[in-house]
Amino acid sequence: MKLIKKTLAGLALATGVAASAQASVINVGGVNWDPDSPLDFSGVSATLTQSINSVTGVLSGNGVVTTLNGASASSFCPSCELTFQYGGFIPTTVGLVPTATGPGGVGTQIGYTGGWVKIYVDHTPDANANNPLQLAAANTGDGDLWLDLVGHAKAGGITLTGTNLYPIALLGIGLLDVVGGIAADHLNTNTKDDGADLSFSNSFTSFPGGSALFAVGSSNFQGNSVPEPGSLALLGLGLFGLAAGRRRKTN
Repeated sequence: MKLIKKTLAGLALATGVAASAQASVINVGGVNWDPDSPLDFSGVSATLTQSINSVTGVLSGNGVVTTLNGASASSFCPSCELTFQYGGFIPTTVGLVPTATGPGGVGTQIGYTGGWVKIYVDHTPDANANNPLQLAAANTGDGDLWLDLVGHAKAGGITLTGTNLYPIALLGIGLLDVVGGIAADHLNTNTKDDGADLSFSNSFTSFPGGSALFAVGSSNFQGNSVPEPGSLALLGLGLFGLAAGRRRKTN
């Protein structure tokens, strides 16, 4: 009976500490999220642009993160904004761009190599999260570098695969690796496909310029978080307490 009581007490301690550890919200630069959320680590940019160089076919663009782990920007970044820029995605067929007909026409898949994404936290918000046409380098690249990412190359060096359904949509799916930024230690996990840190997908469904070379749409990204060191330490203490109770009975 004493063994059962001690074991249950140890389990209660470990469970209680684990619960408190799981309740620890991560806050980096004013951006906060729950690493134990069923959606962790996922975000949405409902305001995103994409430009395609008509000569080289290289992709670039700007965006605003509008949802993080299911929470709105007013919750995950109450006194700031999370914006990003991307570029350097190079088509494997030099100069190939999505078009209505011919090379790069409807149904064509285009592979890209290279690429980078830089996410910034800005405490003087100036990017319009409701109007992608007002996004520019000046209002999406200011603030502190929150997360620095590069394209994760799978077999053949492909970091992004785009599908041309113009004029209905341009679709993209790819992988990213964390290489820097103040949130890097929390998101450099190598837990996505092929050991990448984040996966992402894009969908562009509006073409203000009348061609596929400039589009607006949305993006989703998914990763996993590393809990705060303090939370891991507390969890370790709970497990240590459980182990200690078992050792006392053994002795």
